[in-house]
Amino acid sequence: MRYALLVVAGGILFGTTGTTGALAPAGATPLSVGAVRLAFGGLLLAAIGVVAHVAAKRSGRAGFGPGRRITGRDVLAVVVCASVIMIFQPTFLQGTRANGVMVGTMIALGSSPMFAGLFEWLVLRQRPRVSWLVATAISVGGIVAMSRTGGLPVRISPGGVADSLVAGACYATLAVGAKWLLGRGWKPLDVAVASMTIGAAMALVTLTRTDISWVAQPRGMAVAAWLAVATIAAAYTLNMAGLAHTSAAAATTLNLAEPATATLLSLVVLGEAVTPDRILGIACIVSGVLLLGFAARRGGG
Repeated sequence: MRYALLVVAGGILFGTTGTTGALAPAGATPLSVGAVRLAFGGLLLAAIGVVAHVAAKRSGRAGFGPGRRITGRDVLAVVVCASVIMIFQPTFLQGTRANGVMVGTMIALGSSPMFAGLFEWLVLRQRPRVSWLVATAISVGGIVAMSRTGGLPVRISPGGVADSLVAGACYATLAVGAKWLLGRGWKPLDVAVASMTIGAAMALVTLTRTDISWVAQPRGMAVAAWLAVATIAAAYTLNMAGLAHTSAAAATTLNLAEPATATLLSLVVLGEAVTPDRILGIACIVSGVLLLGFAARRGGG
């Protein structure tokens, strides 16, 4: 139960990303907000990794990495993970800005398992199971429902939907890349620290070409601090600590804390509207994720 609560706590912190980004001061673009989040949060997580590495060395445990010589394929996998982390930041925030936190978050997270199954087939040579096909069909139906206006006086932005789908694909690529590295002997913390450190370096380069004057405002400072400390450093640390002692099936269900938090905050803080189409979409996406979790628990298709 303790480790399950850690996963839930991490998911809740992750789930505040969209709403926090929406509260950024005027002039803050999705690219600048995402770059600030990754640059400072990634560097903070890197510092946590260094401390953990030093503690492990002093206690005689294995040091950083897979416990063997790091190959070019390892480096390539880490760079790919870092790159998709960087791409995820502006596309996710642009998707939530275009269509709202509720719709943007649910489309991104709802499409991620669909992309993950496809990428596992292409990269890890794991053929999709029947459960994945069914869950994908249900989730696609949910995404379509979430994309309908349902009589609202606003239009759904196709570009925003595309951004959310790209963010979902990035999230899935990270999951598959991390799984590949773990299969080669990497430890979860080392995968996160290596990927986030390189991602933070990419974000720092982006910051030199982006207007971040909004960070100097009190609200900007608060947004930047929360995104970096809470939604990256603390969220990843809690999530990794919990996942180390939680089954994949249970984690799939527990990670629903992220979209649940995002949806609740979008209603309470941002005042986004709920329609029958959106309720149906959320139900479909959650059902698809739960189906994958139950299938993983049974180990069958």
